[in-house]
Amino acid sequence: MILCRIVMSFGLLNGLLLLLAVFVPLPVNGHEYGWEQASSLMFLHGLVSGAMVYAALEKQRGSDLGFKAFPASIMSYVLWLCMVLRWAAQ
Repeated sequence: MILCRIVMSFGLLNGLLLLLAVFVPLPVNGHEYGWEQASSLMFLHGLVSGAMVYAALEKQRGSDLGFKAFPASIMSYVLWLCMVLRWAAQ
Protein backbone atom coordinates (compact mmCIF):
# COMPACT_ATOMS: atom_id res chain seq x y z
CA MET A 1 0.00 0.00 0.00
CA ILE A 2 2.83 2.38 0.79
CA LEU A 3 4.43 1.61 -2.59
CA CYS A 4 1.21 2.71 -4.29
CA ARG A 5 1.34 6.05 -2.50
CA ILE A 6 5.00 6.52 -3.41
CA VAL A 7 4.34 5.75 -7.08
CA MET A 8 1.26 7.98 -7.14
CA SER A 9 3.22 10.86 -5.57
CA PHE A 10 6.05 10.29 -8.03
CA GLY A 11 3.59 10.38 -10.94
CA LEU A 12 2.03 13.60 -9.66
CA LEU A 13 5.47 15.20 -9.23
CA ASN A 14 6.35 14.19 -12.78
CA GLY A 15 3.13 15.80 -13.97
CA LEU A 16 4.09 19.02 -12.20
CA LEU A 17 7.56 18.87 -13.74
CA LEU A 18 6.00 18.42 -17.15
CA LEU A 19 3.68 21.37 -16.58
CA LEU A 20 6.65 23.49 -15.56
CA ALA A 21 8.62 22.40 -18.64
CA VAL A 22 5.76 23.44 -20.93
CA PHE A 23 6.08 27.04 -19.78
CA VAL A 24 9.79 27.21 -18.89
CA PRO A 25 12.11 24.88 -20.86
CA LEU A 26 14.42 22.96 -18.52
CA PRO A 27 18.11 22.57 -19.41
CA VAL A 28 19.19 18.93 -19.70
CA ASN A 29 22.82 18.27 -20.67
CA GLY A 30 23.02 21.13 -23.15
CA HIS A 31 19.52 20.57 -24.54
CA GLU A 32 16.30 22.29 -23.56
CA TYR A 33 13.51 19.99 -22.39
CA GLY A 34 10.73 22.13 -23.77
CA TRP A 35 7.90 21.94 -26.26
CA GLU A 36 10.01 23.02 -29.25
CA GLN A 37 12.85 20.49 -28.92
CA ALA A 38 11.23 17.57 -27.11
CA SER A 39 7.52 17.63 -27.86
CA SER A 40 7.22 13.87 -28.42
CA LEU A 41 9.11 13.13 -25.20
CA MET A 42 6.87 15.55 -23.32
CA PHE A 43 3.74 13.92 -24.76
CA LEU A 44 4.97 10.49 -23.65
CA HIS A 45 5.96 11.96 -20.28
CA GLY A 46 2.37 13.06 -19.73
CA LEU A 47 0.99 9.66 -20.73
CA VAL A 48 3.41 7.77 -18.49
CA SER A 49 2.78 10.07 -15.51
CA GLY A 50 -0.97 9.68 -15.93
CA ALA A 51 -0.64 5.91 -16.22
CA MET A 52 1.39 5.76 -13.01
CA VAL A 53 -1.21 7.74 -11.07
CA TYR A 54 -4.13 5.78 -12.51
CA ALA A 55 -2.51 2.39 -11.92
CA ALA A 56 -1.65 3.32 -8.33
CA LEU A 57 -5.24 4.41 -7.66
CA GLU A 58 -6.62 1.22 -9.18
CA LYS A 59 -4.23 -0.93 -7.16
CA GLN A 60 -5.27 0.85 -3.96
CA ARG A 61 -8.89 0.03 -4.80
CA GLY A 62 -7.90 -3.60 -5.24
CA SER A 63 -9.07 -3.99 -8.83
CA ASP A 64 -7.59 -6.54 -11.21
CA LEU A 65 -6.64 -3.76 -13.60
CA GLY A 66 -4.52 -2.13 -10.91
CA PHE A 67 -2.59 -5.30 -10.18
CA LYS A 68 -1.82 -5.77 -13.89
CA ALA A 69 -1.21 -2.13 -14.85
CA PHE A 70 0.88 -1.13 -11.82
CA PRO A 71 4.09 -2.96 -12.81
CA ALA A 72 3.54 -2.02 -16.45
CA SER A 73 3.32 1.67 -15.58
CA ILE A 74 6.58 1.52 -13.64
CA MET A 75 8.27 -0.26 -16.54
CA SER A 76 6.91 2.30 -18.99
CA TYR A 77 8.51 5.03 -16.89
CA VAL A 78 11.85 3.20 -17.01
CA LEU A 79 11.59 2.92 -20.80
CA TRP A 80 10.68 6.61 -21.09
CA LEU A 81 13.67 7.49 -18.91
CA CYS A 82 15.92 5.49 -21.25
CA MET A 83 14.53 7.50 -24.18
CA VAL A 84 15.25 10.77 -22.39
CA LEU A 85 18.79 9.70 -21.55
CA ARG A 86 19.39 8.76 -25.18
CA TRP A 87 17.99 12.13 -26.30
CA ALA A 88 20.18 13.99 -23.79
CA ALA A 89 23.31 12.12 -24.91
CA GLN A 90 23.03 13.30 -28.53
